[in-house]
Amino acid sequence: MKKLITILSLVCVSSMAVAQDLPSAKIPKLNVNQASLDKIEARFKSSPNAAAVSEWYNYASAFEKNVAGKLDYSVRFVNFDTNGVVIYPTSKGIVFTHVVGQMFDPKDEVFAGESPVLDKFTSYTIDSVAFTRFYIRNLDSVKIGGNMTEVVDTMVVQYFNNSNQGIGYAGLVVPTGQNVLGYPNRDALVPATLVNTKAIKTDKILLRKADADSVVIQGADSEFFPTTSVLSPGITIARNNNGTERFNTFCYTVHFKPMVAVPLGDTVLSLVPSSQPTKKYNLLGLRTGSADGISQTNAKDNQYNNAVFNFSFLRYGGTSSNGWKSYIAGNAYDDAIQWYNFIKLSSTNASVKNPTGIANVSVYPNPAANSATLNFASKVNSTATIHITDVNGKVVKAVSTTATAGQNSINLPVSELANGIYFVNINGVAGSKFVVTK
Repeated sequence: MKKLITILSLVCVSSMAVAQDLPSAKIPKLNVNQASLDKIEARFKSSPNAAAVSEWYNYASAFEKNVAGKLDYSVRFVNFDTNGVVIYPTSKGIVFTHVVGQMFDPKDEVFAGESPVLDKFTSYTIDSVAFTRFYIRNLDSVKIGGNMTEVVDTMVVQYFNNSNQGIGYAGLVVPTGQNVLGYPNRDALVPATLVNTKAIKTDKILLRKADADSVVIQGADSEFFPTTSVLSPGITIARNNNGTERFNTFCYTVHFKPMVAVPLGDTVLSLVPSSQPTKKYNLLGLRTGSADGISQTNAKDNQYNNAVFNFSFLRYGGTSSNGWKSYIAGNAYDDAIQWYNFIKLSSTNASVKNPTGIANVSVYPNPAANSATLNFASKVNSTATIHITDVNGKVVKAVSTTATAGQNSINLPVSELANGIYFVNINGVAGSKFVVTK
């Protein structure tokens, strides 16, 4: 069902609270039709396993499952060249997002025990990316040269990899001393166009009237029926020859360029009484989820997967009081943000980082109480270093043992652990999740 709208109702939420000198992660809530979301997401759900070399991966789902618990989902609108104000009947909120993006690191330990094949990747190909989008048409035609012309907007998607320094690594520092936030190169963003010159590829997708998403107005709420953009970048991400952990990462961004320019500081969307003027502009929204009280400062080394945003107050080359410029990683907040998107990757070289051949890691029983056994297989006789970490990435126990070629079983020191969810990994490359319940 396609429907034109002139007013879009939002639930008013404060947008200007500041955390760590950054904008609040809280954004206006939009009621997305869950049945339509379920149908979309079912297309991209898969169960990665050690035998798989071609799967869809959704970092928000892994983050939700293994770290944060249920995320609080909203729709974040992406705008171009504006500090647009959303006007509610009694208050105002700033629309300050211009670019939304996602870092992807196949070595991220949030996938530990869920997708062990990712820990082994040295190079891979990004076959497809997919994301739920909300294209809202408030303006269908404009007069050009005396003739009414259909408005055609543009969604701009850019891709980055490590090989040409298109990705930067800096920002907040975890307790271990690593700078773990990854994002597109900040200095390569051209403020006048929001195009990043370090991108290895750029896709421009035209959005017409037929691409509009349905919206049903229901009193104070609106219900979205979103659609999905599926792109096939076909980009190969290769590990650098020196084997540095920060290589073989990938990033892509989305920004929205409306055909009709939106003046700086103008009203993008208003819910004022009908007697007052409502300025009509087309909008693009992307689904994001936030997790209260979880930030990148709790993360592990080499945990680069995070959403990245570009905000209006940094739009024209400005720098925040703590040094942020252009792109801000979604996990920089006290409330971490994840963009709900999907990446399908494949590899013909899913090996090498695990020379001892550690595999088939499991904990029994699971959940465990006062005792448990760690089972794993090893290809060779070697020393195995075992780390147990909590959901925030803190190492709570480290054990060294001798692994023999074949099947191995050792006692896991769970009696010393409090109730909760934990991860165990061996030599940093193969792991499993387990629960302690006493």
